[in-house]
Amino acid sequence: MLEMKLRKRDAPSYRTAVITFPANEPDLQKAMDEIGVGITTEKLCVVDAVQNEDKGLQALIGTLVNADEVQYLAKRMDSFDKNELHTFYAAAEQEKLTEVKDLINLSFNLHCYALISDFSDISAVGQRYELCRRTAIPMDEMKNTDFESIGKMLLSSGKGIVTTYGVLYPTGNTPEQVYNGEQFPEYHWRSDDAATVTLESGDYHSGVKYEYLYLPCWEVEIEKAVNRLGLSSPESCATHLDCESMSEQVHQIFTEDYPLCKHLYTLNNLARSYTGFDEQARNDFHAIVEIAQPKTPEDVVVLADNFYEFTVVPGLKTPTEYGRYMIIDSGHYDFDENLEEYIDFKGYGEHRIQRENGSFTDYGYIAYRGCTPAVEELLRQNDSQSMEMGGMQL
Repeated sequence: MLEMKLRKRDAPSYRTAVITFPANEPDLQKAMDEIGVGITTEKLCVVDAVQNEDKGLQALIGTLVNADEVQYLAKRMDSFDKNELHTFYAAAEQEKLTEVKDLINLSFNLHCYALISDFSDISAVGQRYELCRRTAIPMDEMKNTDFESIGKMLLSSGKGIVTTYGVLYPTGNTPEQVYNGEQFPEYHWRSDDAATVTLESGDYHSGVKYEYLYLPCWEVEIEKAVNRLGLSSPESCATHLDCESMSEQVHQIFTEDYPLCKHLYTLNNLARSYTGFDEQARNDFHAIVEIAQPKTPEDVVVLADNFYEFTVVPGLKTPTEYGRYMIIDSGHYDFDENLEEYIDFKGYGEHRIQRENGSFTDYGYIAYRGCTPAVEELLRQNDSQSMEMGGMQL
């Protein structure tokens, strides 16, 4: 958690916004609008105060920052464990960093430092240093490494720098400049992203720039990403879609049949539906797409928005199986197994299928049981002559 009191440069000291980062994007932009800062890549905000649990980053007080940079930095910090966070604060203190750009780059380079706060076990000190330097060590090598000797060498090196958070040692690793101060590096803060879209602008002569969208996102995030590329519309970008959870058919509609740059907001709406699907629901949805044959990105979203108006039962191939499913497995009826031999499962299944206008596919049984006009029209359009859609008649 990183809390800042911000105000627009040259604005009265009483016109401030107190923001806890990472912030909800609409709330962040609302706060910026209220103090007179719109969507911008400029550093227009003065930091009047910084608060966090460990009193880090106090050097930012009085500096100019861009709120979106602070937002990105806070997301990076949100992934740190306590030791990583203290290492980050200690390195920022030791390096006297006062630019958010440099702090973002530091967040990608913690392997360049080892923070030691407990020297009671020299072997543990050596192990801590090696893990920071190498980031990972195979278990068999761990067992055969003399960490005590490494710890003694470290303490006798004289390279430690005392900070508020412990003694900071350089590991000798070369830091990388991951952030250029304009476009944010790819970073998946959430674990439930349905899709990642790469926005690309420029060319190899003038320099290619990239921004990343993690869908679903707020619409203002799309605006900001486009703005960081120096553009006014996503339609000016080259786009690349990465979505492992999407079926090949859906992916093709958004990337080959139609230009993704013109349907980003539509894809974003679809991604919201995907986040509500578990694996079974996602497979069910793809089966619906296969039988409905949507032609446009908007058609796909119509199906997703009305997903729960469909009945999908995987694995069923015959009316008898559907009849058994409805009577025994669906939970709609109290079933007495003593009566099983007297039940006409096939007849009941056929009756249900006819009433529901359902059909069997390679995936299972599918029926549309809703009354949404857009869905009904989509299903009709799939075969306007026979008014059928794979057996589902409307």
